[in-house]
Amino acid sequence: MRVLAIDYGKRRVGLAISDPSRTFAFPLETVDRRRRDLKERLKEIYRERPFSTVVIGRPPREELVPEVEALSRWLREAFGCEVVFWDEHYTSAEAERLLKESGKRLSKENKHLIDALAAYIILAEYLGIPY
Repeated sequence: MRVLAIDYGKRRVGLAISDPSRTFAFPLETVDRRRRDLKERLKEIYRERPFSTVVIGRPPREELVPEVEALSRWLREAFGCEVVFWDEHYTSAEAERLLKESGKRLSKENKHLIDALAAYIILAEYLGIPY
């Protein structure tokens, strides 16, 4: 089954998902928590593309750790999935680098791409595939 990756932030949450064989990773989307309920969106994703494992980046900001731990408990209860914590240091910086290498400039309009790319990097590292 698929693996879902989460790059958790106070305002935005980046999501990435694997294919069922766990061979490929894909940036999925960024959820703006001010505009959309994260748990409802995760339920929708699960209905569309069931996953058995969730890899959550452990945030470097200590004040977010209790939120991430609460989310991990909810994921286990809601989907019966395995939850793995992953070191996410430097994933946003690496995502910015990938964005620049693709020829896109970092702007206010595409800042949301950074979060989905950071989740993609977390997932690729977890799966042991190049990104």
